[in-house]
Amino acid sequence: MGNWIAPYNRLFALINSEGATYYGGPAFLRMAQQIDERVPNYQQLLEIRQREGKSNSRKDFYWDIFQSFNDNQKRDFFRIFTDALEPHAKNEADGIRALVFGGSSPVPKAVIPLDLWSSEKLNNSLSDIDRSIEAKQYNRTVSLSYTCLEGLYKSYVKKHVPEKSESTDLMALCKAVKDDIAGKLRVRGAFPVEIVNAMPTITNAVANSRNGFSESHFSDDADRWLALFARDMTNSIGRLLLNFI
Repeated sequence: MGNWIAPYNRLFALINSEGATYYGGPAFLRMAQQIDERVPNYQQLLEIRQREGKSNSRKDFYWDIFQSFNDNQKRDFFRIFTDALEPHAKNEADGIRALVFGGSSPVPKAVIPLDLWSSEKLNNSLSDIDRSIEAKQYNRTVSLSYTCLEGLYKSYVKKHVPEKSESTDLMALCKAVKDDIAGKLRVRGAFPVEIVNAMPTITNAVANSRNGFSESHFSDDADRWLALFARDMTNSIGRLLLNFI
């Protein structure tokens, strides 16, 4: 997309107006930090702009932040903002989507590479999830948690259960992982089977939550408690799997 001015102006009119669609400086920056964690917080930004002799008006620094993104990041910027605004201004959000995405409802980009999972990669993925919680984007949190589990399971299956690697169903992947881990532990001796058996229950809870509340379905907003649950369960399963990947 070559010209971002029209969709940006529509978005700014929404987030700069009084009411449920208003985003003040701190809230705007929390959203932008989901796109790029290098975006400063509000106090840091004011200090930087004062030092550089730049205006601290919302109109100016919102645009400067937006302009600092590459085209893919700008698309993600519109994705998370229109999803957040839709419950309060559906027609306006749809109009912005039509300009940016050709009128379609974009599925959230939450790509987590399959190979070489590590504690560092899990921590980075959880950091993305935490930023979405901080920005009160709870639907996105659930969607990211689902995708993180999907990446972990696919990575495990690819390495340890390759005959199941063509599966695309999250629960089938989870079962393959659970059965393989249980088999490995059974060889060692007695183990708390309830912990391993909890994986499908937890995964199913996250999957069903995602199906009801994720960005890709544009349903009612998920609550913070649900977002925190999805995040913590993803962390627990990830830590378990890292012992075997």
